[in-house]
Amino acid sequence: MSDPKPPAQGADVGQFLREPPPESDPSTRPRETDARTDGGRIPARTSFVTLAVRDMPAMTRFYRQFGWPESKFSDESFVAFQTSGAVLGLFPATNYEKEFGAPPAAGAFKGFVLSINLENAARVDAAYQTMKRFDDIRILGEPKDLSFGGRGFDFLDPEGNAWEVIWAEGTSFDERGGLIFP
Repeated sequence: MSDPKPPAQGADVGQFLREPPPESDPSTRPRETDARTDGGRIPARTSFVTLAVRDMPAMTRFYRQFGWPESKFSDESFVAFQTSGAVLGLFPATNYEKEFGAPPAAGAFKGFVLSINLENAARVDAAYQTMKRFDDIRILGEPKDLSFGGRGFDFLDPEGNAWEVIWAEGTSFDERGGLIFP
């Protein structure tokens, strides 16, 4: 199988990033997790990632550039995008400040990095070429080879949430496109 060609100018990067992954080896798939919480076990499911945002319209415009499927329940106070492994939700930060406190100062690292994992180095390079045309993105450098084997680059969204676009040697994807980490 040859490496994919980058999407054409103006192409939907979301479509490029959503292309079905190659078949993964069943022996590398994780074992089924127990969906019950009895006996102290918690299901291994990170299923919804929420970004508490200050400017809903700007952040919604930014994430729509990815071309990810958007929930039919999205409106001006809540937006959700379906990804292969989880839902990315945008909610007003004011919804969470009473419970969790004020967010870090503007420009401060928030203590987490979100990842878009891809199938190979060529896809990382192609995503970079597409994403550098996005409005309001701050790309922190060109794609580079990584010391542990792989390739990636980092970016910040308009409110400073840290992301990486990465391919890591040894990873694969399940039939839904969810990451299988060795």
